[in-house]
Formats: sequence, structure tokens, C-alpha cells
Amino acid sequence: LSCWILYQIVQRELSGENQIVLEAAYSPEKQALFEELVKRFNAGRHTTPSGKRISITAHEMEPEAMINAALAGRFHVLSPDSSVWLSQLEATWWQQQPSEISIVGETTRFAVSPVVIAMWEEAARSLGYPDKAIGWMDILSAAQTDPSFKWSHPSTSSASGLLATLATFYAGAGKTRGLTVEDATAEETIAYVIALEKTVRYYGEGEIAVIQQVQERGRAYLDAFVVQEQLVIQFNEQNTEKLVAIYPVEGTMWEDHPLVFLERSDTTAEQRQAYRCFRDFLLSQDAQMLVLSNGYRPTDLSLALNDPSSPIKPANGVDPAQPKTTLQIPSPSVVQVVRDVWYYTKRKTNVYLVADVSGSMQGEKLSQAKEAFLTFLNLIKGERERVGLIVFSTGVRETVPMAELTTNRQQLQSAISALYADGDT
Repeated sequence: LSCWILYQIVQRELSGENQIVLEAAYSPEKQALFEELVKRFNAGRHTTPSGKRISITAHEMEPEAMINAALAGRFHVLSPDSSVWLSQLEATWWQQQPSEISIVGETTRFAVSPVVIAMWEEAARSLGYPDKAIGWMDILSAAQTDPSFKWSHPSTSSASGLLATLATFYAGAGKTRGLTVEDATAEETIAYVIALEKTVRYYGEGEIAVIQQVQERGRAYLDAFVVQEQLVIQFNEQNTEKLVAIYPVEGTMWEDHPLVFLERSDTTAEQRQAYRCFRDFLLSQDAQMLVLSNGYRPTDLSLALNDPSSPIKPANGVDPAQPKTTLQIPSPSVVQVVRDVWYYTKRKTNVYLVADVSGSMQGEKLSQAKEAFLTFLNLIKGERERVGLIVFSTGVRETVPMAELTTNRQQLQSAISALYADGDT
């Protein structure tokens, strides 16, 4: 009888009848941390009050793709890099489900990280570091006076890019709190942001891609770039030539890495219990120590950042006493205005889409390429970017000449949809 009971228990475990599985998505820059946290949680065999085992399945995903997947019903839990995405998630949800409850349920923060300007130590010293507090005006002055000075920040489709852009609008408005639509669209603010954005060398690359390029190419690639603080720490722990984190004197934005439970009409009480169990685990001292060891600042304030075992120290190019000034996240309407105005103020790009349309691309390959091109076009919000299309097989031809999207967006979409495979490579 005991063997039969054991057999039934094992069968229930294998069939999933005796467990709650939460599907969770997390942002790419915290892959090592989040995967280890999930691994440790799952190994602990946590259960709901009814005795069902709780299991977390983790998926790495960019925040905007994460939001789209959540709206489609794919996940139970999200951990984007910033709460700034939650307003976008909620607004879109209300548009799609006006009679439903809010999708953004219980939210907690288990790690935070300031958004900094990472600079090679030599470049920072040339601007007066560490004796002088450096800010956006110093970056602007360096880029305007030295043609070889190269810096970048990601686009506003990433949290670090969006938060850095918000910081520059705050600096242009001369404020640290309460940025309004009027502030963001004031002539003086826009003039300041335009001057700064004209000096940006690269757009579009996310934090991880930039760090990889810096790792491979060093200072020849960039002198300064915007990232989260923990990425500076991780870089310096692996390299001899050091970066330093600049906390802009005008004020710093934070990425707060929320853990969000998604509420839907079919959400169960046991799923909420499972979320809370995972939440409590993330806030436990052992988990918070792991957060700190990965270079993030834990939300458990009893853990000292200046402890000898902490990686948040000057030897790793960062300062646990910084930032001195924290900027306030403005309202969702202001955030959207800043994103829209940024497309106006930023440097414009020239892009050629180049497609292989040889016979070997027949079928799914070409279908996927066409889908990727159309997705890329849809991601370009501004109409003043210049884009063209070149295809090649036996020969090479410019199918759509490069021009501003205001004149050729529809032509590009039609040409991409009409691509067919033929000829040799």
C-alpha cells in the first residue's frame, strides 16, 4: 500500500497535478542573477499552503517584447529592468480590456541600480574626475571641443536609454523633481537636449551589446557610454583597464527591477500564493546577499554597501556614497512626451536594409527575413530617418533608394512584402 501511495505521489508530480508553475520573464542584463535566484528557489522545494510544490520557469526577454508577451497571456510574473515599463503595460491593457481589472498586480523590488555614465578612467580624469563632480554639460563640452571624443546612450526603447534621456531633459529644465510636459517642451529644454544629442556617436545598441563592443575594442570604440552601475562593476572585475562610474551632478535616475504579478480574470489564489512565496525568497537575506554580490544594490537596507565583501567599492570604479541627487520619475504622460520629443531632437540615421534573395532563401528563410525587416521599420517611430533597400542574388540592385521615411515608408513596406527568391548568391 505504501509503495502504491508513493507511486501516486510521483505520478502527480510528473503530471503537474501537485505543483504550481509560474512562468516568469526577466530583462537580459540580469540573466546571471535571475537564473541563479530561480535555480536556488526551485531547489528549495517551496510549497503552497495546500501542499503544492512551486516551480519558477524563467525566460530572458527585452522589456518591450516582454510587455507584448504579457498582454498576450504568456507570463504570470515579470521582472523588467524598470517600473517605467509598467505604466506602458497598464495603459495598453486598459485599451485592450476596458472592462477588466488592472493587469499590474502586486509589485515588489528586490534590486536597484543607478544609471551612470561609464567612462574610461583616463578620459574621466581629463574632465576633472575625481576632484570635480561631472555632469551632462561636461560630456557636451568634451564632445564639442574634442572631435575624437565618442560617447553614446541607448535609444529610448531601453530603460537605461529612456532614463538617461529623462535625466537630460531634467538637466535642460534645471529641475530634479516634478518634470512637466511644459518643462519637456520648453524652448530652452529642447535646445539643451538637441545640443547634447547632436554629439551622440551611436544609438540603438543595448547595454549588453555596448559592453561587449567595449570589451572587444576598448577605448577605440567609445570614451563614455550609459549603463547601469552593476555593469561597470562586472566589467572591472574581468578587465585590467578600468571604467569609472560617473553619477551626473545634475541628478541620477535609478532602475528598480520590479517583480510584478500579473492579474487576469483566470488568475488563481494559488498562483498569487506562489508569487508571494517567490517574492519572500527574493527578499530573504541570502537572496539579497546574492543580489549584492552581483553588483546590484539590495533593497534590504541592513546590508552595508561599504562592507569589505561588497563589490560596490572604488576599486571597481563605483562609489557606494553616490548618487548625491536622485531624479524623480515623471508621470506616464511626461515620459511619453519625452520619448516623442527625443525622436525630434536626436541625430538622424541613414540605414540600408540589405536582403539576400537568392534561391537558397526560398521558403521560411525569406519569410522570416521579410518579417524582420517589416518589424524593424515599425520600430522606427520618426519619419525623418533615411532608409533604403538593397537586394542581391546573381546581381545587386537598389530596390528602394535611400530617402526619409516620410516619403518612402509605404514603398519600403510594399517592396519588402514582394521580395521573392531566385538566382545564385
